Order: sequence, then structure tokens, then C-alpha cells
Amino acid sequence: MYELQAPAKINLHLHITGLTEQGYHLLDTSFAYVDVCDTLQIDTAPDLHVSCSDPVLSGEHNLVFRVLQALRTQYSVAQGLHVHISKNLPAQAGLGGGSSDAATALMAANHLWGLHLSSSELAEFATPFGADIPCFLFGAASMAHGIGEKLAPLDIPCEIKHIVLAHPGVGLSTVTVFERFDEVHGMVPGQLTPTQLTTIGAKATMRAGLTAGAAQALPLGENMLEDVSLKMCPELARLLAEMRQEVPASWMSGSGTACISLCESAGQAEKLEGHLVANQFATWTHAGKLLVRHPLFNSSMQPADWGVAKR
Repeated sequence: MYELQAPAKINLHLHITGLTEQGYHLLDTSFAYVDVCDTLQIDTAPDLHVSCSDPVLSGEHNLVFRVLQALRTQYSVAQGLHVHISKNLPAQAGLGGGSSDAATALMAANHLWGLHLSSSELAEFATPFGADIPCFLFGAASMAHGIGEKLAPLDIPCEIKHIVLAHPGVGLSTVTVFERFDEVHGMVPGQLTPTQLTTIGAKATMRAGLTAGAAQALPLGENMLEDVSLKMCPELARLLAEMRQEVPASWMSGSGTACISLCESAGQAEKLEGHLVANQFATWTHAGKLLVRHPLFNSSMQPADWGVAKR
């Protein structure tokens, strides 16, 4: 039995650069992991079975089951896996919980079934199941273009560590948020926006990234989905306004509804977390740190190419 972590991710920024003819959104975004995780218990078995601490997420409709079943079929694998997911990350929060679970399960299957696929091969296979899955298979903080599958390393200085994640207890469907964004902005298939792509090699900086004119700085905290998500969810708007009142470097991750505050110390993060809970702005919080690498880095489950070409 293996016990493996599936970390949360946050979007450090999120721009939408167009809509493909097939209806996929083109992105300019960046990802980092956070030291809060779901946990997967995985063992080999004759068949494939996925259960979850939240019974609603157990069974064949779970993304983990679907990606493993597809991988098993594509590579004619006779063996199965038993997977139990202990959920800690909130659903519909923009933290990639389901995608992270799927990525961790794929890495485990790749190892346990002896497939020896590279991280890029796993990502190419997994992208149709979710645009967030490749960022977890990349294994490190990253920039992403295309529909989320074109990844490159992101330089995050060690001084950017302490964060608070907070969730208002209400989720938003990613599909619904993107549909609303398209409606508001008149997006049609095949349309490209004039948004300039963030330069590969950009650095995430706590202050420079939030001000104009910083050379090679990430547009930290810019999220083009934020306006529509705030209008769709009053609880999210209330939470984010309070976080920005306490820590100006605060924004929404992904399509929401989790929000991030970059803090200058562990003490500031703990104080903010306590304030949000005590005043009932959030029903789920985490005061912790950003991770530059995936928790499975240097484990037996990591793809063989991790750390070779990316760092």
C-alpha cells in the first residue's frame, strides 16, 4: 500500500488569450503548489476501484477512475488498482483538487504498471481530461500557455513563501464561470485576444509583480476570471474584499472560489487565517507555504524525466 500526496495548486496569474475552434480556452497562466494536500492510498489489484472519504465522489464517475481506466485501455494493462482518496481540498475552489488527485494516480499507475511514460507523455494523454492536470505532472512551478499543456519552468524566489488560502464555503463550476466570461466578453470560437503572453523566464516577485514596469516580473494576482466570479458569488466577493483589506496582495485562484494572500511572515499568515475564521468570512482555510516542487519529487513515483530537463 502506497500513501501519496496530491497537492493544491494556485494560479499566480491567469490571462485568457483566445478560444479555439473546438471551444477550448487559450491561457497565459502560472502555477505553484501549496503544502496542503489530498491523500491517496493506492495498491495493485485485479480490478480498478476508486473510493473517497466523501462518498459522493466514490466510483466510476470520479476523475481518477476515468483517467486510470482510459490509461489501462490505451496501454492494454491487465492489472488494476485500488485507490482511496482522503479529501482535504475543497471542491470547485480553483485549487485543482480533482486534477491533482488524477495526476498523482497517473504517476502511481505509470510506476506500478511499468509503463515508463515521461511526464510530457503523461500530460499529453491527460490534457483532454482537464487543463489543470498537466501542471501537476510537470513536477515544478510552471508557466502555461495553449490550453494549459504548454509548460515551462517558473522562477519563484525563496522569499515568496507564506500564504493563506481561504474558501467561502460556496463553489463555482469552472464551466459556468468560463461560459459567463465568454458571454460578457463576446468570445467566439476561433477568436484570439491582443493579450501579450507573459515571457517565459518571468519571475514571481511579491511586490514588483503587483506594479507596472517591473522587468521580467510576473503579473502576480491578475486573474481575468475574477470579475465574473465575484459577480456570480457574493460570498466570494465578501471574502476577497476582506482579505485585500488585511493583505493587499490577495487574489482569486483559477475560476474560484478559493483566494490567496501572500504574507511576509508566518505570523502574519496565522493572524489573517484566525481573523477570517473568527469573523466567518471563510469555512476552510490554510496558512502555509508555496512549494516549488511537487511532493512526489525524488520519490519512486515521479516520472523518470523529472529534474532532468526542467531544473
